[in-house]
Amino acid sequence: MLLFCCLFISGAIAENALPRSMRQAVEEGIERTIMNDFNGAAAIFREMIAAEPDNPCGYFYLGATLQAEMLDLENYARLDTFNQLMEQTIDLAKARRENNPQDVWALFFEGSAYLYRSFMDSKRKKMWGAYRNAVKGAGRLEEAIRRDSTFYDAYLGVGSYKYWKSSKAGALTWLPFLADDRELGIEMVETAIDRGQFVKLVGRDQLAWILIDRGEMARALELARDNHRRYPESRFFLWTLAEIYYRSEQWDAALPRYRELLEAVQVLPENNHYNEINCLLHLAEIHFQRGEFEQAEARALDLLALRPEEIVWKRTDRKRERARELIDMCRREKAGERLVQ
Repeated sequence: MLLFCCLFISGAIAENALPRSMRQAVEEGIERTIMNDFNGAAAIFREMIAAEPDNPCGYFYLGATLQAEMLDLENYARLDTFNQLMEQTIDLAKARRENNPQDVWALFFEGSAYLYRSFMDSKRKKMWGAYRNAVKGAGRLEEAIRRDSTFYDAYLGVGSYKYWKSSKAGALTWLPFLADDRELGIEMVETAIDRGQFVKLVGRDQLAWILIDRGEMARALELARDNHRRYPESRFFLWTLAEIYYRSEQWDAALPRYRELLEAVQVLPENNHYNEINCLLHLAEIHFQRGEFEQAEARALDLLALRPEEIVWKRTDRKRERARELIDMCRREKAGERLVQ
């Protein structure tokens, strides 16, 4: 579960940007979000809005918390509320820029809101909207960096944008108008981690996903382990760790992580079965790779027994198809074992 837009700009609160009490409130809200306490985080940011209704900060972080919760649940029913909060953030940030064109914080919140909208557009396969919002967002953050080159926390958003833009372009980066900015993007993310104020943990998670994309699993694993060690309750960091073990075919390590995730999502009151299906399929695949065909078939059958609502049903068509394939493969393997005996 990529944490790119789950509070990736947690360093927005510089020493001279907000009163100490507000900085502390933002930091507490971010930590609560990382630890899956979305209601607690939202309450903090609503208090900020009530105290300073003309400040984009509270609206942005409330929207960011809502986005994190939607991603955690894979349930986007409150997308309209999220979009409204990001629109309010943008409008208030623009108003501040009109009063003070040198306000880098207004640029920062405006740009970050556009990037968050871009991420949600991409989740819904609205690629043109995702592209437009990403360009706007990265442009605002780059302008903030031009105004203050020591604004290192902003490097994380720009660096992430540059890397993923180039990575998704793939073979097209040879074209003169599509530069390959992957190395530059990584450098900027690493700079944010090393020199930024508050983005170390979330920046490390973002860098881990970049390294997964590059196939550099050993380094990605080091980052993910450290994040999970610091916040063992965080499902965000556990998803990253489990994915690295799975993609690097470390089945013995991947198995307990996906079991832990399965147990966590099954007890959520808002469980819509999407993440449950995801975990069950991974567990079935892992058991199959370990030669545990009875367990693999059982997990695949558990998956097929679930009856999610229509929108989740459609999103999981391919996962059910793969589960059926695994069941057939397991039965053939077991039949072969009986013949050998």
